[in-house]
Amino acid sequence: MNRTRALAFFRSSVFWSAALALAVLGVAAAGVRARAVTPVRPKVDESPPPTSAPALLNIEDLPSFVVAEEAGISRLSDVHTIIPTRPRLGLLKYQVQLGDTLFGIADKFGLKPESILWGNWYELDGDPHFIAPGQDLNILPVDGALHRWSAGEGLNGVASFYGVTARDILDWPGNNIDPAMDPANPDIKEGSGLIVPGGKRQPPSWQLVRITRSNPGVASILGPGACAAVSNGPTGDGVFGWPSTTKAVTGNPYIPGVHEAIDIGGGAGSGIFASDDGVVVYAGWNDWGYGYTVVIDHGNGWQTLYAHNGQIKVGCGQAVTQGSVIAGMGCTGKCSGTHVHFEMRSDTFGRVNP
Repeated sequence: MNRTRALAFFRSSVFWSAALALAVLGVAAAGVRARAVTPVRPKVDESPPPTSAPALLNIEDLPSFVVAEEAGISRLSDVHTIIPTRPRLGLLKYQVQLGDTLFGIADKFGLKPESILWGNWYELDGDPHFIAPGQDLNILPVDGALHRWSAGEGLNGVASFYGVTARDILDWPGNNIDPAMDPANPDIKEGSGLIVPGGKRQPPSWQLVRITRSNPGVASILGPGACAAVSNGPTGDGVFGWPSTTKAVTGNPYIPGVHEAIDIGGGAGSGIFASDDGVVVYAGWNDWGYGYTVVIDHGNGWQTLYAHNGQIKVGCGQAVTQGSVIAGMGCTGKCSGTHVHFEMRSDTFGRVNP
């Protein structure tokens, strides 16, 4: 019994010792937790504030800041110098490049195509096809014409020729002439080039020649392709066909008074066709830059012209029907690139846009 009692007492002592240890650990943990969350209050200086600033030694008097009466330089977000555009008063020279056309050059300088032609009338003989790479062209400062002064001329007559007044020429600063001079007896050096603002020219006389079956001989001034009179032949119905297998209008378009035709591009030797029934009234070389040329009179007041051909496949007086092959495309005469220069001429309407 004593052994049993002793064992029970031992077990009871162990139990209470473990319980006491757990209690002590719990209290310690609670203390640690309390210390972790309790904020620490900083020490505050509770002495009264000073009644005056502390004395500083060796202070020098500095000059006061002066604000300028005028505003200073401010920075702009986008600073640049604006260069004013000044009007050009005199001529420029432009060297023609490969592939240039009258119309492309005019567009480059903001001028009308006719102003390029009329500014170089003496060099181009009034024909835009005479433009060739390497040429130096006059570029007018404004739309108009350039006149080469001849001895004995008067400004009134020159101005009338171009459809302007003498004052228009006298007052243009780029001409460097005295605006007060007498228009009837001007002191202008022979050979001088005068800018004629707004001036216009008429087409060259050879371009106005109308070749028909009744008077083909008038074309003798154009070259050896002129024909003799033709008394008969088919008459067209006035419904015109396209003269080429290609549809590409290249180079120079139609512009009244300058290039009254269209240029149709294509391969060398490709067929050129009669646009309507008619009779050939010109077949051969043209001395005025058109190269090998064919003209057909359609007997109803209409004629068609086909220029710059590589070969001619018809002859004078030959009757043709619409679609007949009359030539092979080429680049003869004054031209750049293979094409056919195609004109339509009417007794009533003149040269019209095909």
